[in-house]
Amino acid sequence: MFQKLRTLTLTNGRIKHLDTGYEQLNIRGAVALHQEVHLKKVSTHGHSSFYCSVTAQVFNSSGSCTLKDYCEIEELTNAGNIQIRNGCVHKINSSGKFIIEDKLQSRRFDAIGVVKAEEIVANHFQLKLSGESEISKLLADNVVIEKDRVTLLPLFKKRLSCHTIKGKQLQLSYTDAQIVDGEVVRVGENCLIETLYYTDDYTIASNAKVYHIIRREKE
Repeated sequence: MFQKLRTLTLTNGRIKHLDTGYEQLNIRGAVALHQEVHLKKVSTHGHSSFYCSVTAQVFNSSGSCTLKDYCEIEELTNAGNIQIRNGCVHKINSSGKFIIEDKLQSRRFDAIGVVKAEEIVANHFQLKLSGESEISKLLADNVVIEKDRVTLLPLFKKRLSCHTIKGKQLQLSYTDAQIVDGEVVRVGENCLIETLYYTDDYTIASNAKVYHIIRREKE
């Protein structure tokens, strides 16, 4: 039988002392939290800022949210704008703007919209571009980059810019990168790649540009 979580709802203010007896936190306004948060579920709709570390099983954000310290979250859903400093989020589903200031580790990262990050390490990473995204370093076993066909932005605005993309199975389109390094690499439409490293196989679309292709020996 479903057990209802002990829930606290906040609507505004700077919070420095949260009662530890609660399991779920709802934010429905402008709230800044200045203490560590350890909860089963967080639901924020409005403008929220977490100045200390956050640990949660489920984190749902549908407004503007900033996590200014380390976070460890099992499952995160973003339907607005979220900014994370660094941490580990096992499963991510984002349909807005996702900003990572430092490094984020994830098992599965699925996004539609815009992603800006210094470094992402994941098992599976999929991004449907609806705007200009930037990731300095993307390390993932499986990578799929494609454009979202719903938005009305011009095609040149739907691009991912990277310095390095490294993984096993890489499927890219609308991507600019200095280094792409994978076992099997599919360079799709409108890509601009400086150097492509591969070990097993690669293909390049007719309207993509790759300036250097280097085969690596399997380790």
